[in-house]
Amino acid sequence: MQEHKGKDMAKITQLYKTPEAAEDMKSYKEKLFRHRAGIGVKGFIGVALVAGLIFGMWSWSQYKTYTTYEVLSSTQRTDTLNTQYAEYNGKLLKYSRDGISCVNLDNEAAWSQTYNMQMPILDVCQNSVVVADMQGNEIYVFNEEGLQTQITTLLPIQQVSISAQGVTAVLLSDSTASWIHLYDREGTELTGARCSLDETGQPLSIGISSDGTKLAVSYLQVQEGTLNSCIVFYNFGPVGGNFVDKIVASKVYEDTLIPRVEYLGDSICAAVSNKGIIYYEGKEIPEETAVVEEPREIQSIFFGTSYVGVVTEGDGNGEESSRYEVHLYDTSGNQVLSQGTNLAYNQIKMSGKNLILFNENECEIYSDQGVLRYTGSFDGAIADIYKGSGLRKYIFVFSDRTEEVKLK
Repeated sequence: MQEHKGKDMAKITQLYKTPEAAEDMKSYKEKLFRHRAGIGVKGFIGVALVAGLIFGMWSWSQYKTYTTYEVLSSTQRTDTLNTQYAEYNGKLLKYSRDGISCVNLDNEAAWSQTYNMQMPILDVCQNSVVVADMQGNEIYVFNEEGLQTQITTLLPIQQVSISAQGVTAVLLSDSTASWIHLYDREGTELTGARCSLDETGQPLSIGISSDGTKLAVSYLQVQEGTLNSCIVFYNFGPVGGNFVDKIVASKVYEDTLIPRVEYLGDSICAAVSNKGIIYYEGKEIPEETAVVEEPREIQSIFFGTSYVGVVTEGDGNGEESSRYEVHLYDTSGNQVLSQGTNLAYNQIKMSGKNLILFNENECEIYSDQGVLRYTGSFDGAIADIYKGSGLRKYIFVFSDRTEEVKLK
């Protein structure tokens, strides 16, 4: 009986402690690990190759210059010859002497309004739109739903500027003085200021911040035969109530002409002079933060959501010299693009992150990194171009049709 138990114990001991069995198990686990690791590495390599291929194709497409395009859709139009266009939240604003409408790509109107103006001028800020009769007396304010209010002025309108909330700044003038009025989105006058030509000078440009609380005004002053400019900032919030006439900051620039001031959001303002760009920043009281000097004469000025652009004459040196130089600056005054072009453009604009130049029959489209995305000519007169929704998609507005295209 004892001998039998000893034999059983011996068998059990042999079952769990045999060296050969342990080595086989270890080898099996190592092979299994290497097999699984091999599958993982191959899978990783496969994913990396696919990702690299996709990235390579994307990079290639981003740096490729296209000369042809595919028409994805085309809609006939019957606009008058004096119709002008502007982008508006993925739609198109069409305005003329007879009225304004907001249409989609199929030329279907989201809203429209008739009027009678001799010289319509337009300003857009996010969802708000204002159209006014320059040298006339009528102002119409819209949002994405349509007409919000109509304002009639007693003096001729020189300029309008609108905020995202629909607060509208209006520059009026007569033979002896100019006036600046602010209206809310219902058309109620919020405040007004008289600008004496002898005291403050002649206002050239106004720009309201997107939050509707600050207004920048560029005044032209003549002192002892010298043309100077004075930039004045008004604050219509609680802070402005602590200052005389709500003027919180001002600065005179001698021997300088500043024909344009524009707010880029709530707190950054850019003033474009005959010498370059002056940047100001301040949530309540703006201060000068950067000055960009342009050594050559400025031909054109344009603005994007986050950019200020100027076009100067080319340097005229060398065989590869361009007729024009386009310089693009961010909201801090840093140059992000310097691009030469020989295109005899009649319009230049930013559409999203695209720089677009065109005349009636030709156009050039650049990325904000200076990559020439498209260059080509058309068989019809082009009225406007803007970036569409999707990769390489654009909207071409001709005199008789609107086309959604894809570069190819």
